[in-house]
Amino acid sequence: MTNVQKELVIGSILGDGHLRPHRGGFVFEFSQSSKRKSYVEWKHRLLGNFATPKIYHQTGTREYYKLVTKTHSELKVLHGIFYENGRKRVPDGIGKILTPFAVAVWFMDDGSKSKDAFYFNTQGFDVEDQFKLVKALKKFHITSNLNKDGKYWRLRVLKKSNKKFLELVKPHMPEEFSHKLPDLK
Repeated sequence: MTNVQKELVIGSILGDGHLRPHRGGFVFEFSQSSKRKSYVEWKHRLLGNFATPKIYHQTGTREYYKLVTKTHSELKVLHGIFYENGRKRVPDGIGKILTPFAVAVWFMDDGSKSKDAFYFNTQGFDVEDQFKLVKALKKFHITSNLNKDGKYWRLRVLKKSNKKFLELVKPHMPEEFSHKLPDLK
């Protein structure tokens, strides 16, 4: 597994991807609606022969694309870092393994914008785990905080860090994700 492949998996574990047991090891699995087929294909190109994209039909009406990797010893290590009792969590040392490319993948998976604000839909993590992510982003000089979203919390990049955040992720994002990036003045 190359560094880029590992960073892609780490970013996706924080987002829409997950690791699951398979034949005594673990595989990385990622699926998206048919509207995001090109994103699945982009990840497949980066993962190379380590993954195979497949098309599945769910209930005969909704089409989605799913990428599943082969088992790999590094995935077992990542599972030990990111999962506890079968549930995804944010490890204490996330700042040490988070890279600009991993942040970009995480944002493409679970990020959004609202006017000139960047959000990460981190509602699946508990508040303690989300604050670990807030702390980890400080490594890149990005200030963020938690923002109430209904009864849950999600991570929001503070406006003063928008330019720094954009400089961090934009070089790693395919053109199709430009809609997630506001034009900053």
